[in-house]
Parts: sequence; C-alpha cells; structure tokens
Amino acid sequence: MSATAVDRLRERMPELDLDDSGVDLDDSGDHYVLGVARPHRVEEIAAIVRWARDDGVPLRATSSRPPHHSSHGAGNAIAVDVSRMRAVRRVDRRNRVALFEAGVTFEELVPALEAEGLRAAMPLCPRPGKSVLAAYLEREPTIMPKYQWDHSDPLLCLELVFGTGDIFRTGSAAGPGTIDEQWSAGNAQKSPMGPGHADWMRLVQGAQGEMAIATWCSAKAEILPVRESVIVAGAATLEPLVKATYKLLRRGAVDVCFLLDARAFADLVGGDAQARQFQGARRQPAAWNLILTVSGLETLAERRHDLHTRWVQADLKEAGAHRCDPPPESAEALLATLRRPSVGTHWRDRRMGSCESVFFQSTLDRAPRFCELFGELAVSAGIEPERIGAYVQPQLGGRTAHIELILACAPGEQEQTARFVAEVAEPLAAEGAFFSRPYGAWAQVAFARSPASARLLGKVKSIFDPDGILAPGRLGIGGEQDGRL
Repeated sequence: MSATAVDRLRERMPELDLDDSGVDLDDSGDHYVLGVARPHRVEEIAAIVRWARDDGVPLRATSSRPPHHSSHGAGNAIAVDVSRMRAVRRVDRRNRVALFEAGVTFEELVPALEAEGLRAAMPLCPRPGKSVLAAYLEREPTIMPKYQWDHSDPLLCLELVFGTGDIFRTGSAAGPGTIDEQWSAGNAQKSPMGPGHADWMRLVQGAQGEMAIATWCSAKAEILPVRESVIVAGAATLEPLVKATYKLLRRGAVDVCFLLDARAFADLVGGDAQARQFQGARRQPAAWNLILTVSGLETLAERRHDLHTRWVQADLKEAGAHRCDPPPESAEALLATLRRPSVGTHWRDRRMGSCESVFFQSTLDRAPRFCELFGELAVSAGIEPERIGAYVQPQLGGRTAHIELILACAPGEQEQTARFVAEVAEPLAAEGAFFSRPYGAWAQVAFARSPASARLLGKVKSIFDPDGILAPGRLGIGGEQDGRL
C-alpha cells in the first residue's frame, strides 16, 4: 500500500473533504492513517466504500473527537470521519424517541432532548466529544438500568453502509418510503426488528466497525422528571449495597443506579486533575458507594417521589447500608454532574492524568469477588492499591452488571499498564467474567471459549464486507487486532 491511495481517492471524488496523507488521528503518535475523509452525506460514504473495494484500501470509521482511547489505526488505512454529520433530525416526545446523525455528541443531544421534555440514556459522564451513536453501537452501559430492557437499548433503527457499498436501513426505518414520508404516515422509527423477521441491527452493534458504517440512528429517550433527587449510600464492603440494589431495582424505585469505590467516586466528583480538587474529596467517600436518583414524573410527581424515597431509605437500612452526604458538594451538584458529560479531563483520567481499564459482564452478586481478584493480581504485579478504582453498573434492571476495574497511570505509563490489563483478562475469564465487548487481546480470551462464534462472525463478515475493507482484524477474526476507534 502506498500513500498515493489518498491521491487516487481525491481523483475519484474531487469534491470530498480529504486530509493529506500521514495523518495522526489524535496527535498521540500511535494512530497514523494514510488520510482522513470527512463526508457530509450517506451517498459520499457509499462512494468511498465502493472506491475502497476497487482499490483494496482498508477503511476505519470514527465519529468521536480525540482522544481515541485504546485504538491503533493501521498506517495503510483511510479513516472515514463522520463527525461532521451532526444533525439532530427529530425529537419525538410523544413516542419518546430521537433520530440523530453519527457525529452528534452528548453535549449536543442532551439539551436538544431537554428542550422537548426528554432525557437521554447516558453512560456515566461520557468523555467530552463522545459520539452518542458510537456509544450506543459499542453497548456502553447506561446509568438508568430501570429503563433498559435489552442489551441493545437504547439503540433502535440504523442507516448503514455495508462493506459492499450498499445503503441499508434497519428496523421500522426500512420503509416503505423515505424517512420524511414515514414521519408523515406516523412511523417513529421505534421498532428495531426488521426488515422482515431478522434483527439486522444486531449484526452491526458491537461489531467495532467491521460490518458497516453507521450514518444515523434512532434511540429511546425518557421523560424528564418534574422532580428528581440524588441519594448516596455508603458501606465498608460491597455486599450490603449489592443487596439493596437488587431490592430497589425490583421495586422500580430508582432511575439512576450505580456503584463506585471511594477512589473512583472521588475521581467522578473531584473536578479537573490540573486543579487536584479531588484530593480534598478523596477523604470523604465511604469505601463503597451506591449512587441513586429518585424521581417524580408529570402525574403525582411529589407523591411518587416521596413514596420511592421512603422505599429507598427502608431498603438501605435493612441491607445494612448508611445514607451519607455526597462529596465534595451538595446533592444538587452531584445530580447536575450526572446529567452531563464530563467537563475538562474525563473522570477516569483525573487521578494521574490517564488510565487503562478492564471491563466485562457478570452478575451483581459476583462483583465483590472480581474486585478482590483484580486487587490480588495488581499487588502481585507490584501495582499500588491506590491506583485501582472500581465501577459497577447494573444493567437490564439488575439482571446483569457491567464491572469495570480502572487502573490509574501517568501518561507515560500507558503502554506498561495496558499490558497488565491485557494479561488479567484470562484469570478474570476463568473466574467467570464474560467479555461481551472483546477489544484487542480480550478477543483471544473471549473467542477461545466460543470458537463457533468466531467462525460465524467470519462468515457474516464475508457476506456484508466481502473484500474485508472495513476495520480488518478489529474483532480478532483475522488480521491484526488493533483495538477500537
């Protein structure tokens, strides 16, 4: 592959916004590509894919602003940056759904929904510039398990360009008619199934860009509460908080619900790392913390809020947890933090300037054992316990959980820390960790336990990307394993 691929693409599509060759995607020195194409329309993306098939050039889609953590762009690829496709095309309060393009960030979607009395299903304080569609495609856990009925939620319908160059719409967006015609007929693009009896969206979600490039999606939104308050419960160990979490989620009493250890909680609420504000807050959180919100919607908002608050207080007391003031400021300040993306340095990076993490799925009751095992492995590797943070996110109403173990590091220690994080995947999997999002070296661990899945993914890719031009090797089913964008 030579750098003249950029010139060949420019010759084929002279109107395309295309950066020169040898582009570093985030100035890290690790993510060089031949060039970056920045299309504005789905037809341009389809034309780029058809050219790449003819020319044999790999494509790697990206939509979020840098930095692209744990991604390694191959030097012989062209990046398709869809971050300029950033229209919120529709917010439908009646059907509680929004349709928006791939470049829309949480900073843009949240106020657009609030203007219509809705709120987004958000990960825990996503990093600045994070594409909403990218987060939903990667199944990043959201902080309101009460409203999550399936692991695909809140993602609904998609517009895609497959590796064949074909444009395709999934779910009820498939048609008939254009999207505008469907809106006129009352279709809200709310059903993810179809066209036909197949769930095509699931071929793309979690595929890390190997199957298609997504241009827009429709996604669920929830009613913005009339009244909402945050409650923090603390305990010396994780077990009483897990017990309370199970009961509260079964009751449907809480909206936001997640657990953090003291160090991760201090990072979340402590402000930017440059100011080192978290040092003052770090002494205040309990060893383990359960963060909840109780809300009242439009009908009988105060009565609902007060009833659910009484349930929370009773269940926390019964489980042996104690209610505590959130550090370092007021409950209102914490609630405002949870409603927005991170400001300044991303909260996971605040302690030492950077971090690496390992995350997987299990059940809530097994989270204490995984945290203990990770701590033992870190100590054996000579890593100080003060560098470790833990984030446990219930999913599917508490039926499963995202468990994330975070290892803070200085920017110059990322490579060494990443090696340790890759090495601990095997012992964690042996303990029962399920790597549903297998990035980089984790793919070997995940697919070694299910070789049939790897073979099936290879067959699916050969259908929807027959020339293997979309993010080759990213899923670990062939070629280099280069992480994710």
